[in-house]
Amino acid sequence: MMSTHESLHVPVLLNTSEGESVLEYLKPKPGDRVLDATEGLGGHSEAFLRAIGPTGKLVGIDADEENLLKAKERLKGWKQQCTFVHDNFRHVSRLNFSEFDIIFADLGMSSLHVDDAQRGFSFRADAPLDLRFDRSKGMTASQLLHAASEEELVRIFKVYGELPQARRCASAIFREARQHSVSLDTTVGLRQLVEKLFGFRAKFLLPQIFQALRIAVNDEMGALEEFLASIPALIAPNGSIGIISFHSLEDRRVKEAFRAWTTPEKDPRTGAIAKQSPFELLTRKVVVPSEEEIRRNPRARSARFRAVRRREITA
Repeated sequence: MMSTHESLHVPVLLNTSEGESVLEYLKPKPGDRVLDATEGLGGHSEAFLRAIGPTGKLVGIDADEENLLKAKERLKGWKQQCTFVHDNFRHVSRLNFSEFDIIFADLGMSSLHVDDAQRGFSFRADAPLDLRFDRSKGMTASQLLHAASEEELVRIFKVYGELPQARRCASAIFREARQHSVSLDTTVGLRQLVEKLFGFRAKFLLPQIFQALRIAVNDEMGALEEFLASIPALIAPNGSIGIISFHSLEDRRVKEAFRAWTTPEKDPRTGAIAKQSPFELLTRKVVVPSEEEIRRNPRARSARFRAVRRREITA
């Protein structure tokens, strides 16, 4: 019988009957070696394992050890083919794996993060203001709010939350954190402060504020940069890379990296192609969930999928 978290966890862009699918673009086949760099609760990995068969291998990485435990349970029927690593995907180049035929990452939060109130990812439940994916290390969101300078908070809210009133919000939170007139140790404390500052507009701003803090606490953009810098060297000829992002900052960075990898070198004098690009685009335009998938799984609404394939090396 599935647990509550497993039953709520619905992997996005995976059901071909509802629209375009991750599997359609990445085309896993028997015997492939797959890296699921964001294992989560194992939904995408299960689909890959069914496709690669008993001769295939899968490596699953996740920064959250609780995710890995649940993924291992879900995938126990394939345990001889799987290797699980508790680490951040930014460190993939240090893990000494050989080349993969498929590298995949889903940059969204797992349902475990959203639905477990004590993780502090939701402002709707009273919980410690944590927001870390890996609770074994690093600074919590509450500690960040008390330690950061006012200018650093402005940057976090402006860049990671894309808040139109980033300075006003950051200045007020900075002041409260120093004066301790409002507790910023809990999700409710932060929510109440934002509601006091912005009134009815708070309900629109709170998701952006929590997103900004989550990205900052987990250094998500830094991790993505390191991951993107590492994976071209880890993909085999004819191998595919696919990434699902959930907000514009991530999608923009993935799009830029894929464009760089798929742009050929041109002769500066003639404009003719001097050297073919090492990768080719598989997704000519970004792939988004169908209306049917969004109806079935509202959390898929923001998903954006892009994929590339490494060209076969020729002499």
